Amino acid sequence: MNYQVFIQHMTPHTFHIPVLGLGYSIDTPVKVAKYGISSVVSIVDDELIERMRIHYARRYHGDDRPISKTEPDYRSRRITAYLDLMQHVVDEEFNALKLQPFDQDSDIDRYFSLLPASSGLKHRYQKMLEMPGGPERDAEAIALRGCMTVGDIDVNIMSKVDKMNAGAGGNLPNDIDSDALAALRGFASSKLSSSVVLSAGMNPRLYSYLENFADFFPDESGNFRKKVILKVSDYRSALIQARFLAKKGIWVSEFRIESGLNCGGHAFATEGNLLGPVLEEFKSRRTEMFTEILALTNRH
Repeated sequence: MNYQVFIQHMTPHTFHIPVLGLGYSIDTPVKVAKYGISSVVSIVDDELIERMRIHYARRYHGDDRPISKTEPDYRSRRITAYLDLMQHVVDEEFNALKLQPFDQDSDIDRYFSLLPASSGLKHRYQKMLEMPGGPERDAEAIALRGCMTVGDIDVNIMSKVDKMNAGAGGNLPNDIDSDALAALRGFASSKLSSSVVLSAGMNPRLYSYLENFADFFPDESGNFRKKVILKVSDYRSALIQARFLAKKGIWVSEFRIESGLNCGGHAFATEGNLLGPVLEEFKSRRTEMFTEILALTNRH
């Protein structure tokens, strides 16, 4: 497979809402994705996810039948069902938002008002509002609706949170039934086209499991249906993890830098380097890293 440089789907915003523990951002996409804002959901706690799925299924008249612990592969199936339900809800609300009239303090106006001041799309929207009614304004309104994009529903897996679990009916645990692997399988089986954010260190078993799912590999055009993002504390950590994945043909689409002492309630003490020098090393060595990782990935 020949990997090539490609442009990731970009949301119109300059920020995203990161994962906020196990529960604080569990349903954030339902609230913000229709405004083009991407957010990250933790998918490790299948019990919480199942309760949220039933809650939203009842609110939006979906299938609220419980997925029992006695059913095969119940963990990943719960995660898949919840992610698919969220995508369905987000798509419905986004499509309804696009049909709303402009200049009536509606959600479609809120969509454009939330865009950054530097956004060309926001400037076009403001000019459209100043136009007199008529065919020209109507045409611009249609064009603006066509430029709107929905926010991504990204997911987070804390790599080291990977305890073994008994299978359905209390059977002996299987490697693929661990917390992290079941979560990854749930995301991989979903209809989402978004990213998995792997954080809290490297888990070789989890990273190796990625190569079992075709969505993490590029299509003939070099595009990925599902992308891999790594949360790392420094350049060295990023390079080690990216090399490991590249040897399996998995491309890392993005690195997100976080402090080892301030990342969601767990601590990974480092050499004490400040984020400034860490970011500078990424900046100065990005071409070197890209060249090496691309070469390793293309050998797969």
